[in-house]
Amino acid sequence: QASPGQATRTSRIGRAMLWSVIAFFVAPLGLAVWLLLMSGWGPLQRISRMIISLKVAIGGFSVTFPMFIAFFSACAWVFESAQLFVFDSNTSPLQTEHQLAKRWRQERNWWILNFNLLLWFTNSRVCALLSRHQGKTD
Repeated sequence: QASPGQATRTSRIGRAMLWSVIAFFVAPLGLAVWLLLMSGWGPLQRISRMIISLKVAIGGFSVTFPMFIAFFSACAWVFESAQLFVFDSNTSPLQTEHQLAKRWRQERNWWILNFNLLLWFTNSRVCALLSRHQGKTD
């Protein structure tokens, strides 16, 4: 049976891995998709549309890849916002370096989630608008 300290350490490692995936894979992928969409060149736009049109199915629930990422980011955003603004009411000027580092990480994660939400919603919407516009011009 795991000790409480070991469970906390495992939880921290899991969260660090989650943030690594978001910061170094999900957000850059969203930025690359956005750049491909904005390129104005048909072949690159088709690549981004392929990525955006991917479906993620869990049980009977099916959504597009950008909406899955946006939903996941929104859930994480709620959690991080609660951690940052509700549960962390320690505004003492005598905070330790550890407390300040923890708050800095929480704020960084919160901004990454804001960027991720905006980016993937924008990708989904821009793809729909471009498809509609190209359908009218064809």
